[in-house]
Amino acid sequence: MTGLLLDFAPPAWEVYQRQRADELGARLRQALERLTSDPIAVCADSRSRRYHVIEEALRDGPEVWGLPVDAPDGTPWLVVWRRADRVIEIGYIGPASGSGKPAG
Repeated sequence: MTGLLLDFAPPAWEVYQRQRADELGARLRQALERLTSDPIAVCADSRSRRYHVIEEALRDGPEVWGLPVDAPDGTPWLVVWRRADRVIEIGYIGPASGSGKPAG
């Protein structure tokens, strides 16, 4: 364990809390645990993507990454995050763009 903490944006926290009791919640929890234990490996994963457009909108700050999570029904979900010092900031948790499903 690297000692990294998670800091959720309020909407991301709400979605995560709604999903915690089901299989998707377990998959999200696994992804978040992986992220806090080794964010460099998560970045190196071939499914992870860097979001330059979000970085440009935020102007200054760390790189923004998306970590895909497959829902049990096959719907692609996404955890959008960035690392700042000893904190992983979670900006979004929900269906990946274009999946057509509402979050939660």
